[in-house]
Amino acid sequence: MSASFGLKEVSAAYSRMRGYVHRTPVFTSHNINVLAGTQLYMKAENLQKTGSFKARGACNAVFLEKERNPNSPGVVTHSTGNHGQAVAYAAKCAGLPCSVVVPKDTPKVKCDAIREYGAELVYCQPTPTSRQEVCVEIQAKTGKTVIHPFDNFDVMAGQGTIALELLEEVPDLDVILVPISGGGMTSGIAVATRELQPNCKVYPVEPYGKLLQRSLKSKQRLWPDPPQFIDTIADALRTQQVRVEYNLKYILTLN
Repeated sequence: MSASFGLKEVSAAYSRMRGYVHRTPVFTSHNINVLAGTQLYMKAENLQKTGSFKARGACNAVFLEKERNPNSPGVVTHSTGNHGQAVAYAAKCAGLPCSVVVPKDTPKVKCDAIREYGAELVYCQPTPTSRQEVCVEIQAKTGKTVIHPFDNFDVMAGQGTIALELLEEVPDLDVILVPISGGGMTSGIAVATRELQPNCKVYPVEPYGKLLQRSLKSKQRLWPDPPQFIDTIADALRTQQVRVEYNLKYILTLN
């Protein structure tokens, strides 16, 4: 995994994954614009391969694993579903074995999709700690490389390609709003946007209970230890803690 990343790595990721991910459309709505009192644009990553933006980061990280280690024994990750589907898809494209650790309460439709891509599905307890522990156990037994959902610069760079497409189509944006879970997509978009359009602000949008805004304002880490999942209808944003080691330093420079 890279020690850092910037626009160069984001652009390289875009070239690397071409043909394996969609260039998703950007929509606008007259009625919503009237309600908001401004011009809004929506990047439809729900139409992306595997159903979410996660395919971008997974493809870049898994394809790089294959490039760096042609004899790789495969990849392993932990996920509440979307990243797991994406890594399983990317591993299938790269021809690598794949294991995905998911909490036992993960929606069946996501588990079925992971299996359909040919990955091994491993269940764990529904806690962030259990996810990580089981993933590490598999890594130790098999030698597979961990593709972390967000603490991975290759994943961040791949997800930053969203900003490349968005700013190419709408270059004069003032603000980009990004839903945030662990912070990988926010970091990737922030890094790319900062170099492409320095005057454009990037704001993470958190579900209630995440405590990111309060943590940034107080300049203290208010997340509980061990990390927890929050109770939210946005099941892809259940991770409460933004991983401080990498992601928070990018989020702190957004504004």
